[in-house]
Amino acid sequence: MRRWIIVLFLAIPFATILSLQGSLSAQTPPSPEQKIAAQVTGKTITYQELDNEFHARTRVPFEKVQDDPDAQKVRKQILEQIIDEELLMREVERQKMRVTPEMVDERFKNIRDRFPSEEAFNQALNSRGVTVEKLRDNITKGLLRQQIIDEEVLQKVSVSPEESQSFFQEHKDDYVQEEAVHARHILFRVAADASPEDDHKAKDRANAVLTKAKNGDDFARLAQEFSEGPTKEKGGDLGYFGRGKMVKPFEDAAFKLKAGEISDPVRTRFGYHIIKVEDRKEAKHLSYEEAQDQVRQKVTEEKAIALYREYIATLRAQVTVTVNLK
Repeated sequence: MRRWIIVLFLAIPFATILSLQGSLSAQTPPSPEQKIAAQVTGKTITYQELDNEFHARTRVPFEKVQDDPDAQKVRKQILEQIIDEELLMREVERQKMRVTPEMVDERFKNIRDRFPSEEAFNQALNSRGVTVEKLRDNITKGLLRQQIIDEEVLQKVSVSPEESQSFFQEHKDDYVQEEAVHARHILFRVAADASPEDDHKAKDRANAVLTKAKNGDDFARLAQEFSEGPTKEKGGDLGYFGRGKMVKPFEDAAFKLKAGEISDPVRTRFGYHIIKVEDRKEAKHLSYEEAQDQVRQKVTEEKAIALYREYIATLRAQVTVTVNLK
């Protein structure tokens, strides 16, 4: 069930997930003169703290968009999230939950590894006014919130086969297999500022390799030898893709081919491509057997979200929450 932590948080707008932005958000210590946006049984949330979070999560200072109704709505949602996080942490403390240093180290490393260098990582911290110690503190709190939601919400979610089948019957039209092709390609690059002569040379190279392919040479091996694209090492394999995933000339050519057919050179902004379609999937409505994993995931998401909201409502009923934000 732990994997549903991510599903749950992605499904709830501005929910309590330790995302990169959330982990790096600055929290300026409030001064006495700062106005209070909300209180949770004596714990204050200042406007400064709220607007720091708004900036961290939207990458836009609130004062620049404060007259925008959408921005005001987002700000209110973020405040509600901060309140929910405070409620969860109060429950964490009541239950005396703990996380190990090793868990914090692993999450810290995962965040650090998203950056190309130590310098880039430190720049990201500095730009948000966050120290390494503060980041580790945020990680610890995030892990604790995940732990309590796992125990109080996610582990209590179950979906019966009957529920899945009933949901599928009510939402059959949502479960379709889009038309898709499985293709390989060999790319001969042409620079954006290439001369007509260079363009012609690239097309000649493409036609020479096309002749080899149509004479029976293995297409994947030809791609490994001649392609100038990023899929070269994989034999030009692009996997399955639907319409709207590739540049238009490439897509049009690929979807005209039958399984096993090879295209003439196709010109795109990247250069000339030779395309081979390995397989096709035609558009169709999925049967329950084909869609049952997706259905179960969807039903589990919906039940987890509903249970999460009930749990938060229960925690709110135990404390005094005052919201001053209008």
